[in-house]
Amino acid sequence: MPRKTPFLRCLTGYVQYMKEEARYAERTVKEYRWAIIRCHEIVKEGGGPDNPIRISEKDLQYLLDHLTGSTKNRQYYWTAYAGFLRWIGNQSILRIKPKWPLSARTYVDWLEPEQAIVLREAAMSSDPLTALVVHLELDLCLRRIEILRLRLCDIHENRLDVLGKGRFGGKPRTVSLVPKESQEIIQRYLQYRALAFCHKNTDRLVPLQRTALDNVLKRLQDKTGIRFLGHHTLRRTGGRLMWLAGVPIETIASIMGHESTDMTLRYIGVNLTDQTKAFEAVRNLHIQLQKTPKIVPFCSLPVK
Repeated sequence: MPRKTPFLRCLTGYVQYMKEEARYAERTVKEYRWAIIRCHEIVKEGGGPDNPIRISEKDLQYLLDHLTGSTKNRQYYWTAYAGFLRWIGNQSILRIKPKWPLSARTYVDWLEPEQAIVLREAAMSSDPLTALVVHLELDLCLRRIEILRLRLCDIHENRLDVLGKGRFGGKPRTVSLVPKESQEIIQRYLQYRALAFCHKNTDRLVPLQRTALDNVLKRLQDKTGIRFLGHHTLRRTGGRLMWLAGVPIETIASIMGHESTDMTLRYIGVNLTDQTKAFEAVRNLHIQLQKTPKIVPFCSLPVK
């Protein structure tokens, strides 16, 4: 049997990590594996080494310049490859910070404010688990994996200690609880948990698998008739509602666990509709101040 190359040895270990430690979904593992292989092929086409530890900033810049497709597709490939390089200890990837163009798409997977209200009201009148999941994702902007990682000891009187996504449990952050409301929802759920999950000897707040939480949202969609892509839709919607309410983008980034406000802007989806509203707001301000200039017809302009 031929010996594996350094790249294949590292990739095999990373795939095993994704399956066993990070517990990525099988489909995600397959897609990430393919994306990593394709990125590595591009690096080698540019003269880069087979050993991923030795890949330099120059090699990574070549990869950025030669990734094809939409911005979303390029970001996906870069994210998969960057995670792989960080896992094996490549230092060059830590010094590369790509600047992706902001999207002006007219549709992103979030709910309209009216839909969010209907969904939230339906969740609060449903079982305690559904109410908890929607509160954590829509109101506090947590990821599904962050909910599954929450432990009972992470719950405090006015905050949650959250472990984000990523290697070794991810980056920790603190998220404030909604005064009174959060504790009421959590305590109601804990009473339900003691009865429903008493056979689960675990300190996890939600002693369930990912598919169980997926089914929670599916039942909620069937109940309300509102269709959305999944857990991340609620998280995006929560961030967008904060932005529409005038919350500073830096605060939203802190709540969502983003390292930069650029990522937050992509999440909340500043689109063409928002740009139009911005123009209308400025025009209305001019009208209120009675300083809107009169546009002179072209035929009336003086001839030089």
